[in-house]
Amino acid sequence: MALKVIFHLDTTGRWPHLASNLTNFLTAEPNADLEVLVNGDGITVYFDQEVVDFIAAHPQVKFFACHNSLAQRHLDEKQLPATVAIVPVGVVKLAQAETAGYAYIKP
Repeated sequence: MALKVIFHLDTTGRWPHLASNLTNFLTAEPNADLEVLVNGDGITVYFDQEVVDFIAAHPQVKFFACHNSLAQRHLDEKQLPATVAIVPVGVVKLAQAETAGYAYIKP
């Protein structure tokens, strides 16, 4: 059975650590079901080209953005990478993932 993990990022400064965690996890468990939920101040990482490139290089990871976080910062969701899915409330997504058996990791 593949491991199921949701990573949570709520600050931009932790992006390098998260990217490293994802890379290491995929090396050890290439068939893992990995998700990333970004909310709070971390939401701006999705507008950084380095992060956009990382997302494109890891199509097996599902990335999510919190609509509330985007709206609070007046960020245009149309400028997100195409593969980033928007969820209405990030913390609800986290709770749903944990209820569905995903392990929670906050780098």
